[in-house]
Amino acid sequence: MNQSTASIIAAVIAGLVGILVGLIAAGVEYRMKSDELFYKALDFLDGGTQRRNLGIAAIELSWNKRRFRPISTALLIGSALYLLLESEQKQAAHEVHNLHRIMKRLLHADAYKVGTQAEYEQLQAALQKARQAAEARESDTGTVRVSRGLTLSKEELQGWENVLARMLPDDKAEAPPATEEADKDKPTR
Repeated sequence: MNQSTASIIAAVIAGLVGILVGLIAAGVEYRMKSDELFYKALDFLDGGTQRRNLGIAAIELSWNKRRFRPISTALLIGSALYLLLESEQKQAAHEVHNLHRIMKRLLHADAYKVGTQAEYEQLQAALQKARQAAEARESDTGTVRVSRGLTLSKEELQGWENVLARMLPDDKAEAPPATEEADKDKPTR
């Protein structure tokens, strides 16, 4: 092999290595920017309906990135607990819509795989408390006093409870009594 051929081969190899290093650096930079944008977007979950709406949208956009699912699931459960038990918005359509979007994600097998059982047990307890409040409202007995939390139908809450009971391990799940109405609306996997 003559010297000019060796120089050409060396230049080609050096060029390929340079391109490879550049692609790797670009991939790392893209991932870092993606992570930074995701975490900034999560700041929107910290208060107010429209901010919560934006935070949920950020989670929905990044849902296919598995590395974000554990934190997304934990944050969505926290938001669901707030909306079910603490919100003073009662029947505000925008907050009910936010809760529906949250529950759609949380009651999916992909979310349960990365969430902790304790988090899901908290969600189950919140759903039960909200359902009991809905039953008290509908029967007008007033035995369960809940001054906060979104006002939802007992059937909708029961449907979510039923799905969640099927997701939790049998030894921990307290399966709520099934109703025909709740079973009609249950999501399928």
